Amino acid sequence: MRRSPELNVTISRPESGAVPLYLQVVEAIEKAIRTGQIGIGQRLPAERTLADRLRVSRTTVTAAYRELEARGFLRGFVGRGTLVVASPADAGSEALSWSQRSSSMARQANYLSYVHHQPDVVPFELGWQDPSLYPTENLNALLRELTRNASRELYTPPSPAGDRMLQQAVARSLEARGIRTSADNVLITAGAQQGLNVLARAFISPGDVVLTERPTFMGALMAFRWAGADVVGVLSDDGGLQCDALEEMIARHRPKFVYLMPTFQNPTGAILNRERREQVLEIAARYRVPIIESDLYGDIYFDQKPPLPLKAMDKLDAVIYQGSFSKIAAPSLRVGWLVVPKGALPALLAAKAFEDLHTPTLTQRLVARFLESKHLDRHLASMRAECRRRRDFLIGLLHEHVPTLQFRPPAGGYYLWARLPPPLTTDELLPAAAARGVAIRGGSSHMPERGGEGYIRLCFASLDTRQIAKGVQRLAAAVRDSWDRLQSGAQRRSPRVSVI
Repeated sequence: MRRSPELNVTISRPESGAVPLYLQVVEAIEKAIRTGQIGIGQRLPAERTLADRLRVSRTTVTAAYRELEARGFLRGFVGRGTLVVASPADAGSEALSWSQRSSSMARQANYLSYVHHQPDVVPFELGWQDPSLYPTENLNALLRELTRNASRELYTPPSPAGDRMLQQAVARSLEARGIRTSADNVLITAGAQQGLNVLARAFISPGDVVLTERPTFMGALMAFRWAGADVVGVLSDDGGLQCDALEEMIARHRPKFVYLMPTFQNPTGAILNRERREQVLEIAARYRVPIIESDLYGDIYFDQKPPLPLKAMDKLDAVIYQGSFSKIAAPSLRVGWLVVPKGALPALLAAKAFEDLHTPTLTQRLVARFLESKHLDRHLASMRAECRRRRDFLIGLLHEHVPTLQFRPPAGGYYLWARLPPPLTTDELLPAAAARGVAIRGGSSHMPERGGEGYIRLCFASLDTRQIAKGVQRLAAAVRDSWDRLQSGAQRRSPRVSVI
């Protein structure tokens, strides 16, 4: 990404019948690209920055950038800004401008798609475990047995609630987490993300408010926003959600529900202690606000078992509990579950049926057999030990090569949440990291509102120690590159804009 030269955009305030402001911006930038004033690979100003300089609304600049994207000139990249990707000679070859017709939420959700990196890129940004951690041999043996004894029953579409065998297996397995429930209250989903999508479809109307931790899982942010919710963050610290802040925000916003990850939270790895869990339940009960508890990493602890889930302590049946097979075994099977109060089932079943009718029976039966097998406990013990080893390996290298990062070692889960040395932010670091061949997740993508530019998330479960070592070396070089630019005053600047 090359430094941009000075860009002069001249606009006039429209009178009746004049060219709209956003089209004036479009024409000026397209002309600059056409004449070579801006070249391919160069970055345009952030939308808010250009709007302030032109003294127009951000909506005007957003509309201009979207139009230029539709014409094929620009493309937005998370953490890198808006770049010129084509010239007038090769843009616009698409017969229909599909990008122009896509919804704003679809454009915002682009970063949730799988990122196909070049083979040499170290993907610290991923949220999956390394395939070497999958219980492949055990699953293959169970699958061979299952298909060998398959009957017509296996190919009969089950209820949208899920296959009965898996519902029962999930209910029994949750007893180890202190949750006693009936199979009738278990709803099977195609992974945790679909569970959030179904919850949003079932309960959110445009304009509703959802409270989340700040920061939180970006997949939840997108699911709730796509349904039209206003997502509001509640302050968190090293001990998780701040209960005083939660009560204040509930009283102010009267939310539809509160979404929490109290155990090894994504992205921070924080864990809510028992005292705070009791306070959260008491506050929710007093204001009659339901809680969605996402417990995807509770089985991946390194030292001691975490406190009981909120659902295990829930006396009013106000907590919807979410789990997933993806984070403890194999993500490609796409099997998750919700433990749902009886009164919430009708809306969720309708939303689930409308989305995909039902989760495939074969994968449900395979997961059911694994959960009921002797392999589960051995696999979890092995996974805990290996994730802890990789966490410790990453921490040791960060202390050695990037000592300016500040972080608290997580006691479980997949992620390390680190603060960059001020005034360094991800605006400078992410492009430098990409240039060095390491992909990291910026903190702002996890924020319900603004903020997070001073933080990064690193996933240690997705890489082996060789990759971790290579990634830390590249990250250290990227931090040095960014810091040198800041110190020397030679960091990349957006094009200057003059307004007439």
